[in-house]
Amino acid sequence: MDRTERERQAAQRRYLGWGLAFEPTMPGLDLGRDVVFDDGPNGRVLALVAGTDNVAQSLAVALTTLRGSNVFDATFGFDGLNALAEPVEPSLIREQVRIGIIALLDRDPRVRRIVDVNLDDGRLGVGGDGQGGADDAARATLRASRTLQVQVQFETITDDRLSVHLGELPSV
Repeated sequence: MDRTERERQAAQRRYLGWGLAFEPTMPGLDLGRDVVFDDGPNGRVLALVAGTDNVAQSLAVALTTLRGSNVFDATFGFDGLNALAEPVEPSLIREQVRIGIIALLDRDPRVRRIVDVNLDDGRLGVGGDGQGGADDAARATLRASRTLQVQVQFETITDDRLSVHLGELPSV
């Protein structure tokens, strides 16, 4: 690793932060997360994430946390979950969820610019003509599961462009 790369990684760690690594306790169902351990020189140590991995993990955790439910930080979390419980037309609910995701990204000081927010429920897309094979099967499974897959693209304050799969939400 050359000097320029080390400086870039140090800048990412400084400006994008670091934290404990968390992984889902039940992959596929975001019911909770648990800390991860690594092997260290003197035994087991807590695993850490830094830079862009820390930003991606923080946003994924925030997306699955109801806004206001953290007693230590009432502004942390995702407000779009309330939209899913309202008796409103599905297209309006999807837009409320999209706005909630944009507000979540906008509150994070490490995000410079939001490029795209994609909510995919398997209804629309390139593979919808019946000729997509595996793509069509994956879209049918997504439709049947009634979930929205959330994919966002944004630029960080360190000029990194990230495309992050933030997780899944119940669909409408």
